[in-house]
Amino acid sequence: MKKALIILAAAFALSGCLSTKQETKNEAKMVGMANPFFSFKSLEEAQKKAGFDFYILDVFEDYTVQVYRTIPKQLLEGIYDSESGDEIRIRKAPGKNDPSGDYNIYTEKSSQTIHGCEVIFYANENKCGKVVWQMGAYTCSVTSRDRMSLSKALRTATKIIEMNKDR
Repeated sequence: MKKALIILAAAFALSGCLSTKQETKNEAKMVGMANPFFSFKSLEEAQKKAGFDFYILDVFEDYTVQVYRTIPKQLLEGIYDSESGDEIRIRKAPGKNDPSGDYNIYTEKSSQTIHGCEVIFYANENKCGKVVWQMGAYTCSVTSRDRMSLSKALRTATKIIEMNKDR
């Protein structure tokens, strides 16, 4: 009986070790995806790395750009912060897909044509979280973490379209 208990205890101990070794092997395989973004202080450097142009302001209303980021040939963005703590991301990507990365559910959707671009505004309770439009072979977006007024979203989209329409 004593031998049986010792063998049983050893079997449990070994099974625990084997399980831990297997988990460690699996954890080593579960390394996260590498960050695909390259960050830049200047828009010109970001455009060069992206492989396409996108003209946006360093400062817009009460927002100041903190960083320009790109995924080469896939995305170019400016990340802005305001003194109130809001964050706006302005993005451009080749193709017709929404580049915003914003998958929130919005109860309000409206559109307006600005310089020939159909601009779609996504909002909740008249606070806009996302704006998306196409310009030629590219799609652009503006997202606001804290939501902005629809008039501010319209001004932002209009300014970006005007800066890029003849390019």
